[in-house]
Amino acid sequence: MTTLGLGSAGVPSGEVTGHFRTGGLKHVRVALSSAGGAAVIFALFELLQKQPADGFKLLAEWGPWPIIALVALALIAPFLSAMNDTVRTAFGSIVANFEQQTQATSKQAEALTRLADQGSRQSEQIERLVIYSAQEWPGVYDRFDRQDEVLQKLTEALVDLRAHVGQTNGG
Repeated sequence: MTTLGLGSAGVPSGEVTGHFRTGGLKHVRVALSSAGGAAVIFALFELLQKQPADGFKLLAEWGPWPIIALVALALIAPFLSAMNDTVRTAFGSIVANFEQQTQATSKQAEALTRLADQGSRQSEQIERLVIYSAQEWPGVYDRFDRQDEVLQKLTEALVDLRAHVGQTNGG
């Protein structure tokens, strides 16, 4: 059987998974960002308690941007989470489409393999017929040559028969 080897690796999975390392890093990142935010808030609170003049001076220098950033982050976080789910779903469907294409390609490769096998068998049959014909044609030519001799003998026999019939009727 002719093998193309296209389907030997199997069909890739459409599942998008996170490994232990990426999952663990994600939890560490979330913990550090929360801890970092809490540390900044705690340090600012301590500064305001112990040195109110410096604390308010620092807040005045920063302006409203840290508070706006925290509020914006709190407001945008659900949207970002939903967008993350949307992206994950979109990539999941893309991977599923690739999986379907891979399966279709595997089926096509199997069909081409079957066609190649059929072509090989037909080629072998044609080759056998050609060999048979090559072996038989000299015998056919000999038979044609012998038929000429047989026809010549039949013609002579008919002429003799006609002559003989003509002699018996006429004489």
